[in-house]
Amino acid sequence: MLTIKNKAEIAEIYLSGEIVDDDFGGVIDFWREGNSTSYEFPAKLKAQLEGVKDKELEIHINSYGGSVFAGVAMANFVANHKPKTTCIIDGIAASIASQIFFSADVCKIPTNGYLMLHRPFTITEGNAEDLRKAAEILDTIQNGLETTYQKKALDGVKAEDIKEMINAETWLTGAEAAQKFKVEVMQPVKALNYVGDRNKLKAAGIKKIPAPLNFLQENDSSANIPNVQTFAHLKPNISDEDKIKIALARAKAVLV
Repeated sequence: MLTIKNKAEIAEIYLSGEIVDDDFGGVIDFWREGNSTSYEFPAKLKAQLEGVKDKELEIHINSYGGSVFAGVAMANFVANHKPKTTCIIDGIAASIASQIFFSADVCKIPTNGYLMLHRPFTITEGNAEDLRKAAEILDTIQNGLETTYQKKALDGVKAEDIKEMINAETWLTGAEAAQKFKVEVMQPVKALNYVGDRNKLKAAGIKKIPAPLNFLQENDSSANIPNVQTFAHLKPNISDEDKIKIALARAKAVLV
């Protein structure tokens, strides 16, 4: 859920949930009549930023990530915002959400917040050459992501150290993140709740989910996107073509 609150000189933006591409996010936004709870996408963030382009930003993140290309676009929006930007992890900034976090001028995390880095993940099909090409693309994507982490790394943290953390799927608390990156550590929050589904992380190849991490809507079916077969019952003017596009986008998306 992306919401924005205006103060006198600072705009507060809340990014909470899975990061998806504009096509998918647009369908969900349409289905939920403008209230895309649990899903964030570039077009929505860009529209919000247009209204506060002369204000400083305070961005609150609570997301396990999602689509790499959507997340990179959102990170670039934040990086290109001219007034000062501050990102604060309210619970978790995992995977591509960590790229948005590090795109800000100032990065803050509570001692018991979570930052997670891991390798890009995708589902593909084809012959041997297709699979080799997919692996090459994932390597190229990872090289780009590593560049962002390197810019925010402390002196003494080498490029090889960043790569090793990514390859190993590394979860860092705020205190641990401060030993590797240029972040400000805040007081611990009372509760850590991520808006999302633990099973989605496992399906994306994430294996080391910390035990203390809670999922606020883990048992709330309303937080889940309906499967393709149910879309026809939700809005009569969602075409079969749109439903096919949604299914293909979800099956082939690169996730980090």
